[in-house]
Amino acid sequence: MKYYLTFKKILDDLKAKDPLYAKNQWIGWTCTYLPLEILEAAHLTPFRILPEATTEKADSYLDPNFCPFIKAALEKALSGGYSFLSGIIFLNTCDGMRRLFDAWRLYCKPTFSYLLDLPRVMDSSSIAFFKEGLNDLIKQLEIHFRRKIIEDDLLMAIERSNKTGELLTKLFSLQGRGDPPFTHGEILDILSERWKVNRPLFNQALELFISSIKLDQKASPVGPKVMVTGSLLDGSDLARMIEELGGEVVASDLCTAQRIHNIVNLDSDPLDSLSQAYLRKPPCGRMHDTQRRIDFLKQRLLECKAQGLIYFSLKFCDPYLYEAPAMEGALKEIGIPTLFIEGEYSGKPGGGIRTRVQAFLEVLRQNG
Repeated sequence: MKYYLTFKKILDDLKAKDPLYAKNQWIGWTCTYLPLEILEAAHLTPFRILPEATTEKADSYLDPNFCPFIKAALEKALSGGYSFLSGIIFLNTCDGMRRLFDAWRLYCKPTFSYLLDLPRVMDSSSIAFFKEGLNDLIKQLEIHFRRKIIEDDLLMAIERSNKTGELLTKLFSLQGRGDPPFTHGEILDILSERWKVNRPLFNQALELFISSIKLDQKASPVGPKVMVTGSLLDGSDLARMIEELGGEVVASDLCTAQRIHNIVNLDSDPLDSLSQAYLRKPPCGRMHDTQRRIDFLKQRLLECKAQGLIYFSLKFCDPYLYEAPAMEGALKEIGIPTLFIEGEYSGKPGGGIRTRVQAFLEVLRQNG
């Protein structure tokens, strides 16, 4: 936790000195396919919906076969945990998320709510359709918040977002350096702070952190190298467990990890650029493009020299449960074993998962 605590202190010091921090106008979001640049151009601060894992009230409002994240999100909203938000934006990523939008709007009565249509395929017509949806989102934001989203503000928001991506690339390049080594789990802890502040403050803290720490020494290999992919979970808890068991997480493809940020080309119309960048980024399991996702993960596994893949799916998360067998088979063809885990949306993984991960790491050690 050494490096995370250093970053946290830098960020807390910046927040204390920022007279505008307390005046942030927060707006909730749930999916990494939402261009946050649009919200930031409207002078809103995006707040990631990552609730605690309790569902006592929500179980009475939603189907029992919905994933635990959706029920946990509604639980916190029903309990008033998101009452500080000025609004919330959902994407129609799955039927459960659409029903969460309905229940949130009906029972929590947010001052602003919006459901953005997200295509499942990536082609020219999908990009045009997504751009129309973003245009409508902008209009609704302008009407509700009574402020104009001008092109200059959108361009500035994109530039700041690209800066975040560049800084995170530098941050991930430091993994494995230092004494003790700077771990992937700590990097994910640092990423979790992104959703508690506005982007300029986070970027400033990242720059100060990267320039202040000395990580010239490359640490010795610590154990089997694995990559983690899957649906929405607290990746830092899983990464720390893998590291505690003697493994090394060399990359993570999660909704709370490297899937968050991508670079947007500024050569064309801002909305065209956003539509293309978000639909053309490496797909998640929800998108109807399993082969492109398999190709991306194969390339990433080879780049980071991972010996195995840990694939995590939330219970009842149909897109990832559907994709998992095809993924496992494709990776087996190139000699990379996969550990599939289906679990709850919770904090630290339980004993059963820990035992399976420990056994998987032992297999990787024996394989060399």
